[in-house]
Amino acid sequence: MDDEVRIVFVEDVPAEAALVVQALQRSGLTFQMQRVETREDFLRELALRPPDVILSDHGLPSFDGFAALTVAHKKCPQVPFLFVTNALTREMEIDKLSPGVADYVPKSQLHLLAPAIRRVLHVTEHPQTAGLEQAELDRIKEKLLALMEEYKQAGGYLPICSSCKKIRDSQDVWQTPEMFFRKYAELKFTHGICPDCIGKFSQ
Repeated sequence: MDDEVRIVFVEDVPAEAALVVQALQRSGLTFQMQRVETREDFLRELALRPPDVILSDHGLPSFDGFAALTVAHKKCPQVPFLFVTNALTREMEIDKLSPGVADYVPKSQLHLLAPAIRRVLHVTEHPQTAGLEQAELDRIKEKLLALMEEYKQAGGYLPICSSCKKIRDSQDVWQTPEMFFRKYAELKFTHGICPDCIGKFSQ
């Protein structure tokens, strides 16, 4: 991951591509990106300069993201393909709709793009870890389901303080949400500031 990452971005709006470049530069990722709009440009770029990662918008008028995905799977199936678009939602379950999509990052959350790129490249470079990551996800899922079942038997309610938002566990111990879910589901948290709260700090 110390080497320069070669990126092909299927995007028809230069200003949108510029925002992606800015987000990746802010993240510290070392990269070189080529924007393409048409199938012909995409094929030429794949042949001349095979990329490490392919990014694609979805709502292009002449060459949409799923068409780009089909081409990518035929020409370079080993290269991770990520949607960077506001034309799709996670509720559409892209992983089921289009097998082979490595990830999806909304254009409204470009700060998530560099971590997604680093993650898919790590899996590509170390395929033996992919199974371990899935096993970890499965284990967390099992813990969450067990936790849900426990509270379901108690009426389906999760006791939470209306003031400080601490959660009461089955031993009547009050814990912060972070501590509660770390203990019972092994979930890890990162902290940031949501758009609604930014204003409180800028006043």
